[in-house]
Amino acid sequence: MTALAAKLAAQMKKLRTQLFWAYLLLFTLFLAVALAAFALVRQLVTGQIGAGRLDVLRQIAERASTIKTSGITLSNLYFYELEEQGALEVEPGAGEDALTAYLDRQKAKYDEVFSQIGIDNEVLFTQPQGFCYDSGQAVSFEALGQQLWYRRLLQSLIANPEEEVQFSRTFRNDFAPAPGGARYQFAAGRRMEKADGSAGVLLVLLDEQLLEELYAPALGEGGEIYIYDQDGFIVSHSNKKMLGKQFVNVDNMRSMYGENRYSVIQKLGQSYLLSTYLDEDTGWTIVEEIPTDAIFGVLNQAYTILGGAALAGLAAALAVALYMSARISRPLTELSDAMDAFGSRDFAELSANTGTWEIDHLRQSFNHMAVEIFHLMDAVQERERQKRVLEMNFLRAQINPHFLYNMLFSIRCTVEIGKNRQAAQMITAFTDLLKSTLMVKKAAVPLEDEFESARKYLVVQKLRYGDKVHFELDLGPGTGRCQVPPLILQPLVENAIFHGLEAKSSADMVVVASALEGRELVLTVTDDGAGMDAETLERVRAKCRSTDLGDGSSIGLANVHNRIRLNYGAGYGVQLDSVPDIGTTVTIRMPAVWEKGEKSDESADC
Repeated sequence: MTALAAKLAAQMKKLRTQLFWAYLLLFTLFLAVALAAFALVRQLVTGQIGAGRLDVLRQIAERASTIKTSGITLSNLYFYELEEQGALEVEPGAGEDALTAYLDRQKAKYDEVFSQIGIDNEVLFTQPQGFCYDSGQAVSFEALGQQLWYRRLLQSLIANPEEEVQFSRTFRNDFAPAPGGARYQFAAGRRMEKADGSAGVLLVLLDEQLLEELYAPALGEGGEIYIYDQDGFIVSHSNKKMLGKQFVNVDNMRSMYGENRYSVIQKLGQSYLLSTYLDEDTGWTIVEEIPTDAIFGVLNQAYTILGGAALAGLAAALAVALYMSARISRPLTELSDAMDAFGSRDFAELSANTGTWEIDHLRQSFNHMAVEIFHLMDAVQERERQKRVLEMNFLRAQINPHFLYNMLFSIRCTVEIGKNRQAAQMITAFTDLLKSTLMVKKAAVPLEDEFESARKYLVVQKLRYGDKVHFELDLGPGTGRCQVPPLILQPLVENAIFHGLEAKSSADMVVVASALEGRELVLTVTDDGAGMDAETLERVRAKCRSTDLGDGSSIGLANVHNRIRLNYGAGYGVQLDSVPDIGTTVTIRMPAVWEKGEKSDESADC
């Protein structure tokens, strides 16, 4: 992807490409302005229609509030009438007829008043002694207790005694169906308690049809309007199958679409204008969904026509832009292509047959410059190669005396304390180590050989320190044949022992590990020694970052860091992390490099 991006970036810098885009941009800018204007018009129309639909829903909510308030008012009126008549104390067969006749008269009187605002209702009353009153045989009293909506209403009345009137969910009344088919109602209920704790129930039944008649005239083609309560249950819906169901998650609905707002949504692959209005008085939310096709039918047609014209114009603009840009830029493009090929040995001098004096002069100057630059490049490359070899040799030579001094010092300390046997073993191991490290003349060795050299060095140190030093070598899968500069682990292991472990009196551990991370080889040397404070850690890091190689002081970490940078570039090197009394971890990052023919085999182990 990086190479492709670079190629595209180079292409964009060409004169022909820039001319092409300049011509095309003029047309595209004009087209964008036209489309933006059309989108603004569409947004304004959406805003006007959305605001209008919210106003319609507000009016529906006001009239729905009247219906709900009427239910509450009727419930209160009948409640007081029943209390005044002592309805809870009426015994079966004693005063039932008189109470029924009285309630019929009151029902006729209230119907006359509420019919003026279009409210039709039915009244049901049951009390503990068995008296039941039904103004219109709306339901069967025997089956009333089996109705789910009724049981939930009773639970709500008991759970909310401070709220006098509770509303049921919308239910289908199969006991008194409407002339045209199924009948759906909801009830305003009150509970009338006696002193002994028994209670009667008063229900005022209202037809859901009253609510539907409020919004039916506002329904558009393919649209829906519905009302749900504060618990998400559908109170009224243009689709009767939805009545009484908990269709809406109120919290999600309000967080997604807000309150008293409109928005364009996607539903079942179609776009809708969704408007919601919350009536604070009733707790009901009125929702309208209108297909945007029904709203923007003419605008969508205009949009299609404009889009087709825009595509045709774009195709014409592309053709003109290609022709004009090629005609103007072709001579200069040939010169630019020659400059692109200048870095390779396949470069050939350009002919001057262009027909213009200015381009011929440019080509002649370019040919002369190319010859001179090739000579200079050869000289610079040779000097850089020699400089790099000298620097690498300097670093290799620099680490050797430091390594030899520390090893000989360790053997001397062992002899001075009288451990001659260990000293002899150390000299033997040291001799073996010299054969496998200092005699290496190659620029890179397999990592498994470097691990073996580190192991031999650790064996020598363990002979000196005994049980105070423990070590572990973990050669990761697929890393053994990776090629690394020689003597990059030994200086780090040496630092871990002399600066980390020797400062502590307890036994400590040195862990050397390797792993592949993508295309990188990661080596770590970890000790649980004395560690470093923040100031010391930053000083050592600064020394590693230093590029001054001439003073002979870059021993250990800085030496390894500089060798890796010289080999692989400034993006690689040594990273140091340390915590006082916890330990130190040195991490080396470099490219994972194998000898030719080995990479695929080793990668299979990963």
